[in-house]
Parts: sequence; structure tokens; C-alpha cells
Amino acid sequence: MKKLRFLVTFLGLFAVLLVIWKLSAATQWFTQALVLLAGGIGPVLHGWVLTNPTGGGVPVWVHGSAQVQASLQYDALSVGLVPTLALLGATPGLGLRRRATLMLIGAVLCLLIDTVILALFPLLVFYKNPFTDVAGTFLGLIAFVGAPVIIWFTLTFRELQPLLPSFRQRPVLPPPAPGARR
Repeated sequence: MKKLRFLVTFLGLFAVLLVIWKLSAATQWFTQALVLLAGGIGPVLHGWVLTNPTGGGVPVWVHGSAQVQASLQYDALSVGLVPTLALLGATPGLGLRRRATLMLIGAVLCLLIDTVILALFPLLVFYKNPFTDVAGTFLGLIAFVGAPVIIWFTLTFRELQPLLPSFRQRPVLPPPAPGARR
């Protein structure tokens, strides 16, 4: 793999996609899908209900008389999609159809990861303790840094394997004969 070519392609795609992400309505669409999905799984997962105020405003998780404002930076949370798409777009050896399919799968996986984070939000904020602090920090790290790389590596392992010596399959050697040395 030409590392410099990959790096330049990735950075170029990242810059272009980030500009498109910021200037288009993509952030709003992603956020609407995120709130809709998290609002659907929240009551099943933990009993909290996500209310979305009419006319805008911050969604609120409600459980009985308890309330937690879902005061997240949704544009920052959802921007993890940009490096995922840039990594998939820069990966060598992908045909156009496979690249488009993997980019779609990557986008859906990013949405699902962000959905889980939003769905867990009331538990992490309302039941504040050292464990929830660590869990919240870990989830933020996963959403912003880990998820794009993990998704990219998992989806493109087949194409990356021949390019990365440590991931190449090695031939299986037969067991040594008794008394023989290797």
C-alpha cells in the first residue's frame, strides 16, 4: 500500500466530507434519525421516554417525575461519520459497488453506535457516580475515535489483509516428527 497516497486521499476526502457535512442538512437529518431511534429503544431498554419538544429545543428523557435534558452536541456526536466515510473512500482495492456498499453499512453502524450512546444518556447522567463518569467518557471516546477506525478495519479487513504483513495468513506447518528439530 502506498501509505502516502492513502494518507493524502484520506485527508482530502475527510476535508471535503467535513465541509459538505457542515454546509448541508446532513447533520440535521442524522440527528433526527438518531433521536427517533434512541426514542424508540429507550423505553424498552430502561423505561425512560424521550420527548422531543415541538418547535425545536433540547429533547428530554422522562421517567416518572425524573427528567434529564439530552443536552448533547449532536453535530459533534454525529461527525464520527465523516472519518468513517473518508477511511472507506480512501481504502485501495475496493470496487465502486463494494465501496458504496461499505460506505452505506459504515454510515448505518455509526448511526447505531450514536443511538446507543443517546439511549444510555439518561442512565449516565441521572445515576451519577464514578462508574457512569468512566462509562460516559469511554462511550465518547468510542464515538469520536474508536468507532470510525473499528468500523473501517472490520469492513475492509479482506482488502487490508494482503497489504499488512502482520495480518497475512501464514501457512500451517505440519507438526514435527517425533525427535525431529525445527
